Amino acid sequence: MTKLLGKSGSYEKIVAFMKDDKAEVELTDHEKGLVTRWMEAFTLMRNYNTTADAVAILMKRFPDLSRATAYRDCANAISLFGDISKSTKEGIRHLTTEIVKDALTMARAMNDPGEMRLCALAIARIQGVNDTDADAFNWEELEPHTYELAIDDVMLKALRFLIKGGKIDLTMVVDAMNATAEDAVIIEDAKEIGNA
Repeated sequence: MTKLLGKSGSYEKIVAFMKDDKAEVELTDHEKGLVTRWMEAFTLMRNYNTTADAVAILMKRFPDLSRATAYRDCANAISLFGDISKSTKEGIRHLTTEIVKDALTMARAMNDPGEMRLCALAIARIQGVNDTDADAFNWEELEPHTYELAIDDVMLKALRFLIKGGKIDLTMVVDAMNATAEDAVIIEDAKEIGNA
């Protein structure tokens, strides 16, 4: 017997729900349970070295869960949230910062200022706060541009006259250019193009 898939399976509904909290997606109690397990699976994979470790702990947290379902939950968590083991440098930086922030919270709870200071230094080191930015713009490589302006004799005489006065007010120049400028004609219909 072939099982027909509905218009939207549980995975697609959960993805839509997770991407947009305003989405009009109603999750069933079963799907809400899946979201809880997938989030737990992702957290466990973040905190432990192997998927097998995450599966074992997931099975303890959810006693009715089979090993196969726990592995599927881990796979769905990876699919939904991303594979930590294939993280980009920026993703790894974010993840390690979150781990150090967790350690900072614990150090604060234990009132351990020395450990709190070490956590702050670790965050600064992970984020590269004290490093020279490799992507910073090198201003020495910026080449100055020379612009050559072509002006007619009348304009040249006017500029020389303005320079003799000690200051240059280009308002007159702009006004003179506006007086000689022509308005552009906007053609809105393709039929008019052929007639133009």
